[in-house]
Amino acid sequence: MDTEDLVHLIGLTALVETGDVEVTASVSAVEDGRISFTCDSDEWAGARPDSTLVSVFAPDALYRVSGPATVVGATVTMGPDGSVERIQRRRWPRRRLDLAVTLCPVVDGRHLEGVPGRTVDVGVGGLCVETLREVPGQGDPMVILSLPDGTSVVSLTSTVAAEDLGDGWRYRLAFQDLDGHDAGRIADVVS
Repeated sequence: MDTEDLVHLIGLTALVETGDVEVTASVSAVEDGRISFTCDSDEWAGARPDSTLVSVFAPDALYRVSGPATVVGATVTMGPDGSVERIQRRRWPRRRLDLAVTLCPVVDGRHLEGVPGRTVDVGVGGLCVETLREVPGQGDPMVILSLPDGTSVVSLTSTVAAEDLGDGWRYRLAFQDLDGHDAGRIADVVS
């Protein structure tokens, strides 16, 4: 396991899992191809788990470390024979924000009636939105995002994912060609 690029994980929260045991932890050391986690409880004391999965929640991605581990007290250490997977790569961090948004479908170059919704999270790269009804049409919607200062950002988006929640819809959208001014305004809100 290559751990050179994982030093920035030290101090971050993790979930350590094996079999029926799940324990929250923090990353305590990254060195010599090994990653150590200090667990919040010592449920694992003396165990020798053959197959361990650790999820580390970093601002830039979710890291999954898997493989055999050794346990000493409340410390779980995974060695060089483990693997690391980086999931959910995001160039821009997102922040959980509840902002008003309208998704306007564009059909044959015309903007149809917008569907109101609320943001789940927002970043310079895009946003996640929940609406009470489905956005009509097959194309990607235009977004009108209301910022806390009373102004709005209007942008075309690409639909990354759409999910029927049963009592509403969730859309993951990426901004298309967001200009520098609007990107800066969103970055200020996110920071």
